[in-house]
Amino acid sequence: MPIHEFGTLIANRYEVVQGPREKPSLAGGMGLVYLCVDHAENGRPVALKTFRPELLPDRAARDRFLREGTTWVQLGKHPHIVRCHQVFKAEIGPEVFFALDLVAAEGKRDASLRSWLTPGKPLSVEQALLFALHIARGMKHATTKIPGLVHRDLKPENVLVGQDGFVRVTDFGLANAVQDAGDQLQVASSRENDETQFVRTQLTRGIVGTPQYMAPEQWAGAELDARTDIYAFGFILYEMITGRFALSSKNLTELEKAHRNGDIGEMPLYLPSRLSKLLKKCMAANREERYNNWIEAQMEVASTYKDVMGNDAPDSMDIPLDMRVDRVATGWSYIAIGASYKEIGKVKVAIEYFEQAVSIGLAEKERRLEASGFSTLGNSYLDLSNPSKAIEYHERDLAFAREISNRRAEGKALANLGNAYRQFGDINKAINLCEEALNVAREIHDLHLEGTAMGNLGIIHGQIGNPRKAIEYLKHALLVRQKIGDKRSEGQAFGNLGTAFLQLGDTRQAIEFQEKRVAISRETGDPHGEAYALVNLGTAYSHSGNLQRTIECYEKSLALMRNISDRQGEGSALGNLGTAYIQAGDLDRAIECLQQQLMIAGEISDRRGEGQALGNLGIVYSLLGIYDQAIDYYNKSLMVAREIGDNMCEAQANFNLARLLVQKGRATDALSHAEDALRAFTQFGHKANTANAQKLISEIRTQLL
Repeated sequence: MPIHEFGTLIANRYEVVQGPREKPSLAGGMGLVYLCVDHAENGRPVALKTFRPELLPDRAARDRFLREGTTWVQLGKHPHIVRCHQVFKAEIGPEVFFALDLVAAEGKRDASLRSWLTPGKPLSVEQALLFALHIARGMKHATTKIPGLVHRDLKPENVLVGQDGFVRVTDFGLANAVQDAGDQLQVASSRENDETQFVRTQLTRGIVGTPQYMAPEQWAGAELDARTDIYAFGFILYEMITGRFALSSKNLTELEKAHRNGDIGEMPLYLPSRLSKLLKKCMAANREERYNNWIEAQMEVASTYKDVMGNDAPDSMDIPLDMRVDRVATGWSYIAIGASYKEIGKVKVAIEYFEQAVSIGLAEKERRLEASGFSTLGNSYLDLSNPSKAIEYHERDLAFAREISNRRAEGKALANLGNAYRQFGDINKAINLCEEALNVAREIHDLHLEGTAMGNLGIIHGQIGNPRKAIEYLKHALLVRQKIGDKRSEGQAFGNLGTAFLQLGDTRQAIEFQEKRVAISRETGDPHGEAYALVNLGTAYSHSGNLQRTIECYEKSLALMRNISDRQGEGSALGNLGTAYIQAGDLDRAIECLQQQLMIAGEISDRRGEGQALGNLGIVYSLLGIYDQAIDYYNKSLMVAREIGDNMCEAQANFNLARLLVQKGRATDALSHAEDALRAFTQFGHKANTANAQKLISEIRTQLL
């Protein structure tokens, strides 16, 4: 993920005027900011915020960043909040951007309130109260729009003063965030002794905030509420009024003690008594003594202004109503946020965002947004191994693309639908759809779509036992991915090639390709992809006879799935471990893993996972010689496969059941199951399985003679 240079055009509309290379202060602890002009909005100046490239593998940091984006979107428009116009995602790669209002400075070094504060030179009482009123109004709006919101880092650096004289609160990066930030946050150096070290966002014993403004409950790691921000607000107002920090300490320990003990001292005698009362109440160490919420605080600031200045505080500007264009922009922002959550393995969270986008699209009759929601929902349900649901969404997306005669959208929908039918088990339909997508890609010269269609066709041909054809498609897909710089898809292509080479019996090449996919998944911060790459790597080691490495890879995959709270993936990983233990002859541990997989499948209603676990338990009990129980598991697996329309799983269950029934001397019963398996394998074009089924049928018929 590169640092964008001056003049770069981001998303074909935002031209970079100044970035971190030109102005290092635009690089913060976790994020980067680019000052741009928006050519799609008549050159409107905006600030694009994104996360640092080195934090890409840090799933927790990306999660916090996405929550910040959600907060910005939900805040909407207000005169005293920096507005987020949209959240969008790079077409290729993991970058996510917030397009924010660019607040221009008024003859200051920057637009922050800090630039207005000179030690020993207080602002006029009128100016200070006016700025305070703006902050309070902005925070009142924020907590009304998002009940329970806590900014957590309110300070002069996060308050911007525009050329219009209006103050706007910004940087909601810690709002509602769990206090689990990593080492990437700035921590004051022990060599710094001046108070400037205490006005930066820091990580202090796991607690995030800015020491000079942190309320006692924040230092204690207690639950926070609006009163925490009101405390920081009091300290900001104190600085504006007095021209100095409210607390003076040489180290964090002293500063914490002063905050927790309320060692602020008496208010300066020259302050109007009403203003002193306001400050004391905001800055009270005991939060029960502060204003309860921003409604109260805003009313008190306005009342203090009237009492001190002798006239009413300026009226607040009308809050502009959300227009249709704003609501639609919110929907597209949800698509971008959802896509990013999907990338870090939080598929169910992603689905919630996509569903909100579809709802907005339906309500606003914005068909493109609605269709994009269908597409992303379809791909998400594929990740959850629910191809039936995926097909439903992708068919709706395809119908819309054809309705508006959008060939690119049509090709993308065809490729997605083909992939869904592949997972569903209808291989012929999958091939036809992906070939149609490939034709569209070549017709409109869309390399990205061509790579997707080629990759899908490669996977399908590998699945039906034609690895040489698969490799042909997959090598072409890899070249396309490398040409367009799609690193994540490049990793997937390496993994798919590894699987195809394994089918050819080339375990060395298979392991090499799978290790490349693991490395790229880690590099691009794709834990979900890494987990599945480890599964494939483990399978390659299994074929090389190295069961120890197989089990190590499967266990790492299981740990990743648990780390990203992917229950379906966790169940799948347990199933892989179970099959590895079957190979290793450790049948007790195999049963333990498979029973856990079966339990998870039941909890999350994963019928496909349930069918796989039942089938593998049948294999274990068959090996143990407990044939009646094995037959029972096979029958249950067969029943599940038929219920969910999993033709491949049904064929495998029929084959396993037929083979076991032959051993039990029940050749007549076995024959019908073997014939059903043969028909399915033949339909799929799976040569190896077809040959095995034919051989089994010959054995059964010989036994029946």
